[in-house]
Amino acid sequence: MSHATAETKAVLTVTINGRATEVPPGTTILQAARKNGVNVPTLCYLPKTHSIGSCRVCSVEVEGVASPVMSCNTPVADGMVVYTDTPKIVEFRKNMVEFILVNHPTDCPVCERSGECSLQNLTMQFGIQKPHWQTAEHKKVPVVDWGLIQYDRNLCIMCERCVYVCREVQGCAAYKVDGVGNAARINTVTGEKLDCDFCGQCISVCPVGALSSGMYFSARSWEVERTQTVCAHCGVGCTLYYNVKKGAVIRVTSRDSVGNNKGNLCARGRFGYEFVQSPQRMTSPLIKRGSGFEATDWDTALDFIAHNLKKYAGSKNAVAGLGSERDTNEDDYAFQKFFREALGSGNLENLANLHGPETASAVFKEFGDFPMNCTFGDVRRGGAFVFVGADGSNENPVLSNVVREAIFERGAEVALLYSKVATFLPSPKIKIVYDYDRLNKTLLALLDRLIDGVKKDGSFAGGAPVSDEFGRKVRSAAGSDLDDGLKAEVSEVVQLLRRRGDPVFFVGLEAQNHPQSKAIVRNVVNLAKITGGRVLLLREYCNSQGANDMGVAAGVLPGYAADARSELKEENELFGSAKAVIIADEDPLRRHPDYFEARAALDKAEFVAVFDQFYTQTAMSANVVLPTCTAAEMDGSFTNMEGRVQRVRKAVEPVGQSRPVWRIMADLAKRMGGDFGYNSVSDVSAEIAAKVPMYKDVEKDASYAGYALKSVQTQELKLETPAEMKDLKGSKIMAILPDHSLFSLGVYTDYCPSLGALRGKHYADFHVGGMPYVDLNPEDAARCGCSGDSTLLFKHPKKEWKARVCINPGVRVGSMRVPEELDKYARVRVVGTGGEADCANSAGMEGK
Repeated sequence: MSHATAETKAVLTVTINGRATEVPPGTTILQAARKNGVNVPTLCYLPKTHSIGSCRVCSVEVEGVASPVMSCNTPVADGMVVYTDTPKIVEFRKNMVEFILVNHPTDCPVCERSGECSLQNLTMQFGIQKPHWQTAEHKKVPVVDWGLIQYDRNLCIMCERCVYVCREVQGCAAYKVDGVGNAARINTVTGEKLDCDFCGQCISVCPVGALSSGMYFSARSWEVERTQTVCAHCGVGCTLYYNVKKGAVIRVTSRDSVGNNKGNLCARGRFGYEFVQSPQRMTSPLIKRGSGFEATDWDTALDFIAHNLKKYAGSKNAVAGLGSERDTNEDDYAFQKFFREALGSGNLENLANLHGPETASAVFKEFGDFPMNCTFGDVRRGGAFVFVGADGSNENPVLSNVVREAIFERGAEVALLYSKVATFLPSPKIKIVYDYDRLNKTLLALLDRLIDGVKKDGSFAGGAPVSDEFGRKVRSAAGSDLDDGLKAEVSEVVQLLRRRGDPVFFVGLEAQNHPQSKAIVRNVVNLAKITGGRVLLLREYCNSQGANDMGVAAGVLPGYAADARSELKEENELFGSAKAVIIADEDPLRRHPDYFEARAALDKAEFVAVFDQFYTQTAMSANVVLPTCTAAEMDGSFTNMEGRVQRVRKAVEPVGQSRPVWRIMADLAKRMGGDFGYNSVSDVSAEIAAKVPMYKDVEKDASYAGYALKSVQTQELKLETPAEMKDLKGSKIMAILPDHSLFSLGVYTDYCPSLGALRGKHYADFHVGGMPYVDLNPEDAARCGCSGDSTLLFKHPKKEWKARVCINPGVRVGSMRVPEELDKYARVRVVGTGGEADCANSAGMEGK
């Protein structure tokens, strides 16, 4: 029988079990069968990687072919006739499973994967009561302990799923296959201890119990209750399942078919759940009596807060609030409503805005709804990806998985623009390492070269027209002072955008928190408009976007309508002249960009109420502290960086007497003479849908994927011309920049010991020899008289500390990299053995 080639026909016809169907060229037999509801068993097959073809369990009969054919990696040919359930092929599959069982122990009763093991299911399906072939009993080898990941070679069936998912989805390629035939085994690429991101993807895809979590204590699948919810860490908004046994979260799992993350999770998402049952959780309200706190009941604590707030209610500037990027939309909405309606104050803020005052809520006022004009679906269809001021693999790891999907499926390409050598796997060809103070200059140069290309080669598909006047403005602003190397790299990015098309620009934390962030974001938007591309603002926390949408921001109401009641006008200002302060699930003494400003603001307040899950530094400064629920203990919603509103679902009962913030605010409102009418979280959700225009259709959507907010993007080009920043290179001013850790993100990860162990022991990126580190370029180290084994003294009028110097050529001259915990001193002086320098973080720099 002759088959027409895929190149000659747009649609191919294949007959499966007597039923004809049409599929596009490139479709495998397995894909065609599943598309038509025909079940073909598999063991090694993973839809999100290239076909592996190691188990042969998916084999089928193809008319005209003598031997069974693997359906997972055999493309359909036009006119092909396939049979999936003949006695011959069923017997063949059964033999394949029996071959696998030869080297696999059948002690399922004591295996923790019993009940959710693919091999066990196939053994049952084919009625195999005992292996047909017997071999000498194998001597068991010890389980390999890699910390959070454990490998039991005794259970491994060499399906190679872990190898493929690590290489193609995660980009790490940490695993390899050693040996051949019966001697083959999975090993690390180094042959030593596992060196990777510890995302746990390998655990997730392992069909048996060979790879397992080092945190997970034994539980049968039927003993576990699974609750679908949204990750409580970064702004990607991954769908995951809390696995609960006896009222406690014992592990986190995911499903490839559910959520915008397609089953992918990072180390924080998969292993960062210990905070829920942390023994350090707050369990009851506390009121400060003298120098210490005393436990009390809720009514007493709420009465105490209301009594103190009544002194200041109605006075515009007397009260201020700090909301949270990790609270639900419902919590944040009720928080701002209490301030505006019960207290008559618009003095509200969240720390995303204090870190990046011009690119958080301000993006809507200045640029329109541009952060929401890009979904992860758009990313998967992208051809060129430009990371601007983004350490994507550490800030938002699963977004990097989405990008890699486009790389492996369609050959998309990546360009990295960052102030140090950033890590992205597989490593891209284009890496622009700029001076921190010249990020905007770099983007202007890119715009200038891009406009030159448009004049020469024509406009991009879907791109905005570029006027001669705008081109002249860009040329004037860009200047000609870039070095030749940077000019060549910028030209490579322009060629990439033209070559691949469908660009997506990612704006990372370094760009958002930059002193020139407004101009930077504006120019990224200009780049996207000219190229017909999209922009995605990478949000740091699970509800950074939602907190601003709900109006927990100075000068804007929910939905970004203007609010003139706020006194908080000065950038980075925390509480203004407020005498009473309420802080919900936030720790400004840990996260504010200027620690001493935050300390002073709390010290001058007459009354401070803190709502939190943990007894933080800020809580210690309060007059009253109330325990709140984590995301695992309540219902609600988060809005992720693409503007997707997703349901947060309660998985366990609250620890102690913890309550959600929305309920606390409603109870306080009653004591202040008002009534929000909230009896459940659904009441708050309904009010959000009714009062916030952009959320009006959220309640109508019940899909697992969540509701994506809509935006309209204009093609108008605008140019910001900020004041020049003081040149850092060669001067005595050095930029203090945070070194983002994959294993750390705010208070939740602080209370996850397993992540802390990875951070401290595996990467050693927080302490070196028991002392905080600072990464310096060799030139800057020499300027301060430092070597690789010396220390720097950090001097502030109110504090001094030492840090060990690590010489790192990947850090740009004029900047230093420190752990995020040390990036909270706006202005300090560093003193070395042979020199000293003034240093500033983004909050303390000039050139805004």
